Amino acid sequence: MSELPWGDWSLILLIFAVSAFAQGVMGFAFGIVAMTLLPLVMGFKDAVALLAILNAGVMLFALYWQRSSFRWGDARNLVIGSLIGIPVGAYMVGALPERILFIGLGATMVAICINHFVKRKQAAQPPLGKSAVFIGAASGILAAGFNMGGPPLVAYIYSRDWKLDQAKAVLASCFVVTGISRLAFLGLTGVQLPALFKLAAIMLTPTVLVLWLGIQIGHCIPQLWLRPAVFAYLGLVGLYYLVLR
Repeated sequence: MSELPWGDWSLILLIFAVSAFAQGVMGFAFGIVAMTLLPLVMGFKDAVALLAILNAGVMLFALYWQRSSFRWGDARNLVIGSLIGIPVGAYMVGALPERILFIGLGATMVAICINHFVKRKQAAQPPLGKSAVFIGAASGILAAGFNMGGPPLVAYIYSRDWKLDQAKAVLASCFVVTGISRLAFLGLTGVQLPALFKLAAIMLTPTVLVLWLGIQIGHCIPQLWLRPAVFAYLGLVGLYYLVLR
């Protein structure tokens, strides 16, 4: 990674602040927002690697601040699936064209959005048990390729009969696992890792402070309002990947 101008540093910090705020409020979106905007400031591979490094630290803080709502039984099968999906995703990203991967991701997100609003009057569903391993695996695949493992998890978790804080805690636990596991594959990207680790270290403190603020504001937003907003957001970002990427 070439030396970044100070203006670009400021833009990157702003991008991470917006991403962290969305993560705190909704329980996800750090990777989605950041990967939508970071390639406008830096190279795609640098953006993926930088986000992977920072994401691991940010999600540890997210889980810590929401630990009182975490239950291992809620997250167990999703975490197992995520660990399976990470190496599969790393291989797929190396084997398939980037455009094909974004089309698949976008189409999935739009379908998730449409499905939610078509069935919005139905009661929340109970957990899927061991079948949730497949949801976790899909998340791991997306996390390995784009640092965006959220969509499958969000669609599953936000349609369960769980309280909002419980849903956010489960999401954070899965993101911790995929975030840390993703670091093992950074050496395959061919980027300048020392420079990216330095940049991530500088960005970490302000980013987690904004994350904490987002979590506090998220507690004040009624769950009845947040669920539709979450799925609408997924649909809009999915359209972006389909049309503009």
